[in-house]
Amino acid sequence: MARVAALSEAAQATMRLGRVSECLAALNEQRKVAGDDPAAQVWALTNSATCRSIFGQLTQARADLAAARKACYYTTPLLAEPFWRFTELVCNWLGGNWTEALADATSMDFNQASAVPAVVGGTVAALRIELQRGLGAPGEIRALASAAEVTGPAELNAWARAGLDVDEGRPGHALRRLAEVCDVGERDVYRAAMPLVLHRMAETAFGCGERDVTAFAAAALAELDPAAPMNVILAGLAQAYATRNPAPARMAQELAEAEGAMALVAEALTTRGQVGDDPAATLGAAHTAWERAGASARARSVAAAMRDAGLPKPQPTLQPAAGAAARGPVPLTARELSVAMLVHEGRTNQQIAHTLNISIKTVEAYLTRLYRKTSCSSRVELAVAITERRLPLASSEELPADGESPETDG
Repeated sequence: MARVAALSEAAQATMRLGRVSECLAALNEQRKVAGDDPAAQVWALTNSATCRSIFGQLTQARADLAAARKACYYTTPLLAEPFWRFTELVCNWLGGNWTEALADATSMDFNQASAVPAVVGGTVAALRIELQRGLGAPGEIRALASAAEVTGPAELNAWARAGLDVDEGRPGHALRRLAEVCDVGERDVYRAAMPLVLHRMAETAFGCGERDVTAFAAAALAELDPAAPMNVILAGLAQAYATRNPAPARMAQELAEAEGAMALVAEALTTRGQVGDDPAATLGAAHTAWERAGASARARSVAAAMRDAGLPKPQPTLQPAAGAAARGPVPLTARELSVAMLVHEGRTNQQIAHTLNISIKTVEAYLTRLYRKTSCSSRVELAVAITERRLPLASSEELPADGESPETDG
């Protein structure tokens, strides 16, 4: 346990410094050291889930959290509970469940959890600001901002408050605030938050035509450790802003989808639309994705951008394929519907494969068929189609056996 505790401190220290690869190495070593000791396993898994959620490794973070709960028969240890709740909060935020994430953040009272570092409480305060902004539920948002400034890292406070500055029509003020925390000087730095800071800088600078600032933020993001999906995704979005080339944003979207980070998928779709990548389609999909996340304010912002660009009002993104109206809807098999429902829940291909006891390659084959049958072009569109009940169900005589492969069913 002493060695596990020491590795926890090492992992958290390197996480705060943004040394992702070193942190992951410490986490892997911690798991080995924990061995079969139940208490050590729970702490190692809890530490891993927390750090990995911050890095955007949502698939592994969720798996580690589930394993930690199972290891102690789902009875939450007193010391682990705040970290479990924090991991759930981050996973819900990045996963696109913003209403639930805000409820998580609001219910957490870290003043009574002395074992939790102050940086965690400050992170929760910053996330509450961001979530309330996106959900269009301002509440006591300025009071929260003041609390975050006192208790949290300067980087997260600047990120959250810069978002408020942009909402209030003060992008220049936002950029100055963000630039201040990039100028390290002699103070301690919470580098784990720098991807958020730099992405907000790139996004804000792009919106007000500050090309040099956009390029600076994109270059700084490109230097961050690529072992964290969060770093790679936000670097791709910033690069798209800096170059007006949508290719990095498309790759960022693919990585976000693979991790089940649907909020980052919505960010990627928004970026693609802003840099001219078929704006009618991508901004329309972004609008739908933000609505699905419950982020009505973000959805309204995208709708306003579409209106300002002379684009039609956002419409459902699922369109019938050519000739589909004449043929009628193509019914889905039982297994196709199961895959679609798991996509709707935000599961990754790996999680779907585990749930349905099939290979990842088979999951990919089912998704290809689903996209063709429904005319969806992404997981977001497929999930929205489920939400809006626009997917046809197969009749009982058409349903294949559970073990049937996509090459043989129907």
